[in-house]
Amino acid sequence: MQKEFNWEDELEPGTQQGGNKTLLRLISRIRANWYWFLLCGILGFSGAYIYLRYTLPNYKIHAKLLVSDDKKGGSLLQNAALSELSGLMGAKSSVDNEVEVLKTADLMREMVLAEKAYISYFKAGTVHSVPVMEAPYLVTVETAPDSILKTNAFDIVADKSGVSLQNADTTLHIILGKTFFLPGTGMVKVSRNQAKQYGLERYGFSVLPVRKVVEGLRGALTAEVTNKQVSTIDLTLQHNLPRKGEQFLRTLINKYVERNLTDKNEIADSTLAFINARLEKVTGELAEVEDRISGYKKETKLADISQQSRILLEGAAAFTRDLAQADGQLASLDVVSDYLKDKNRPRVVPSALLPQDATFSGLSARYNDLILQRERMLLSNTDNNPLVKNIDGQIAGLRQDMINNLANTRNQLEQARRSQQQLASRFNGQLNEVPVIERGYIDLARLQQIKQAQYVFLQEKWEETAIGRTANVANSKVIDVPKAEELPFAPRKKMIYALGLIFGLALPLVIGYFRDLLNVKVRGAEDVRMITTLPVLGVVAHSEKEHSVVVTPGSRSAIAEQFRAMRTNLEFSLNGGNTILFTSSMSSEGKSFVALNLALSLALLDKKVLLMELDLRKPGITTKLGLTRGKGFSHYVVRPELTVSDIVMPSGIHENLFLIQAGALPPNPAELLVNTRTAQLFKQVKQQFDYVLMDTPPVGMVTDAQLLSRYSDLCLYLVRQGHTYKEQLRLPNDLVAQEKIRPLQLIINDVRVRGGVYSRYGYGYGYGYGYGNYAEETEGRRRGWRLRKPEKINTG
Repeated sequence: MQKEFNWEDELEPGTQQGGNKTLLRLISRIRANWYWFLLCGILGFSGAYIYLRYTLPNYKIHAKLLVSDDKKGGSLLQNAALSELSGLMGAKSSVDNEVEVLKTADLMREMVLAEKAYISYFKAGTVHSVPVMEAPYLVTVETAPDSILKTNAFDIVADKSGVSLQNADTTLHIILGKTFFLPGTGMVKVSRNQAKQYGLERYGFSVLPVRKVVEGLRGALTAEVTNKQVSTIDLTLQHNLPRKGEQFLRTLINKYVERNLTDKNEIADSTLAFINARLEKVTGELAEVEDRISGYKKETKLADISQQSRILLEGAAAFTRDLAQADGQLASLDVVSDYLKDKNRPRVVPSALLPQDATFSGLSARYNDLILQRERMLLSNTDNNPLVKNIDGQIAGLRQDMINNLANTRNQLEQARRSQQQLASRFNGQLNEVPVIERGYIDLARLQQIKQAQYVFLQEKWEETAIGRTANVANSKVIDVPKAEELPFAPRKKMIYALGLIFGLALPLVIGYFRDLLNVKVRGAEDVRMITTLPVLGVVAHSEKEHSVVVTPGSRSAIAEQFRAMRTNLEFSLNGGNTILFTSSMSSEGKSFVALNLALSLALLDKKVLLMELDLRKPGITTKLGLTRGKGFSHYVVRPELTVSDIVMPSGIHENLFLIQAGALPPNPAELLVNTRTAQLFKQVKQQFDYVLMDTPPVGMVTDAQLLSRYSDLCLYLVRQGHTYKEQLRLPNDLVAQEKIRPLQLIINDVRVRGGVYSRYGYGYGYGYGYGNYAEETEGRRRGWRLRKPEKINTG
């Protein structure tokens, strides 16, 4: 008999006690179903092989950047003077900020557009396609990449008529080198790649939306500061093509460096433009004053000034220079203030005009950083974006702070200028005594000095800004170039094989667990022990014989030995009685089969045994014995003239076994069982026979068994494996607890052979002698020699 997968195999005798009971049961189940574990293990290992065979490997590409971080002393500017000038241009940064910059979608988008990463090539395969670095064809998107709306993938097929693009839905015939329209993509051109020869392989390409590619690469990119003590950033990019991943990461770093330099130079260029405009105006004013002085001298024929006038002029000139410097600074303040009050378009502020004011320099540096950040965000967002509005709020706050700072500085400069003006007024009073001609010359000279001071001031600032722009360098440099790992990080072959094998071996355990969890029927003695504490008289194995009688004289089969064991146990359970009642929870649980064979087993002891067919609703013993129906119990009860000898008949299978048939099926079987004639019948048969066995209907369906239990000395309750519901085992417990039927013992019927060993209930039912018919039958089952289809005949 072929073994079937079942988790209710019992343990060997002596292994059900102790702390290792659960482990031993598990080992026993695994041993009994080893072929399932072998099969599932092979399937799991094969699944892992198939997964690895058709899964694309992923590689990690690593690079490392050294970032200038003022907090950690990682500045890349070795010259202190140049470092200070770079600071004036707002070049200060931190490594944490640069990590966030490297993760931005705008930077990744620049890399995608530069590398045309939205176009990829693959080699078509039978099961799946394998990406490649390049193909024999080059694909170019002629329209703007942002016009790509959906993913398009095609195989490029060359035939006699030309080249065609094919996928599951579309076939397009194209001409190499000619532009054509591809729906969802735009204008596309496919041309021959002269650098790669076309072989037997079949290639294809895919075009993806830029946004989708950017998000995918952002998810594959990792930028982190692994060591907080230094200002280095570790970059890791995951890609299935290591060379292509290296190129992507290299381009990303280059774009990052270019953007950093562009931001720094934008501030310097704005400052230089402002200074150039002011220089042009001041130069014109200075030239005009110089022309006026030259004309005045010619008109007045002024050759020299007296010693007194010279002294006065020198004193006035000193105050004039101070006043000119103050006026120049006030003019710069006004210009910067007007620059800030212009709210139409936020622009960077030339912070280098007021270097002596450290507060204003710090505010302007922060203001310029926010302006640049806002412009970058507007590349991919609108003015209504919450992030843009947040930056606008910060810019407005800083603008007001800078305006207030300029107002305070202006008040201080005006106060200093008033002091100088008072001193200058004294000299002017003395100059009133100078001749009018000299007085006019001094006024023109004073105006010339003022314009000269402004010109020198602007020229110095232009030189400082120009030097600062030249000193601008990227705030980072590559210290470890992008390089891919030699081995892919995913999938990991050893781990996948191990997981496949583990999952395969665990599958039978999981299936068995859920089968036990969802099973509602009795699968073995373990279920019986868990639900009821009633004693078990014996266990009856599954019978493969085609007839109902399995106990015969000289029989040494396993099931015959089990009935002999029950016969032995009956001597202790009857306590001197001789009447046995058979019942169960429902029909087809083997009451008639067990009653018939147990009766025959008792008859073999040379005992006079009577088997009573008292299932007046669905009798079955007469049919099993192949007898014709005649007078029986129902006739005896309703016909007073009949005696016991009139209804007792030989069984036909043994001389000591007799039978009382059910008789005609009555409409009121319960009333017949409580009739006085029934009591008389039992009184006589108990005296005439050594054993009386009653086959009754299921107690879970009708009350016949409860009515007949008054005449019995022992009730045997049938539980059939795989047929009786677990919940029905509570019924015999209730019958005993309510004293409706007692004493009551259980018989587990139709227990199947698992792994060549019978299920047991703690003692040796079904033990083998090692010789004779039983040994041969058991060995045949173990090796699967029985080719005849078994029939379930041990049923009620």
